[in-house]
Amino acid sequence: MPESPARARLRRQLEAHLTELGYSCVRTKRGGSPVPEIVRISPVRGRIAYGETVLHADLERRSCHERLLFFSQRRTRHRSSILFFIGVAEADEPELEALLQRLDIRSGTRGGHVHVVPIAMSAVSSATPARAARA
Repeated sequence: MPESPARARLRRQLEAHLTELGYSCVRTKRGGSPVPEIVRISPVRGRIAYGETVLHADLERRSCHERLLFFSQRRTRHRSSILFFIGVAEADEPELEALLQRLDIRSGTRGGHVHVVPIAMSAVSSATPARAARA
């Protein structure tokens, strides 16, 4: 199934965000239980970070809720939390925050390792202005 342009943009921006934070080493994905969209490791500290993208339509899907719960509860061999970054369009950030509260992923005492990364989604692609200028 082809990936939607919106999800591809969210993934690229989330990968760029993780790279800026120093999570530049791509980890090979293992088989088995659900695999996160993005797996990165900090080469300096050896810390693992997972990344997932959430579209507006995903906010109502049970499978999305299950993935968010699964990856937010993952632990390392030494039982420490794995950082979990969720890329979402800026317009959908409040709905995602409410969902994380409802699923008890983030609350006043839980979820410090879960980070929502709001991403600006432009309505017009960067190639469109160039085409409009030529016309």
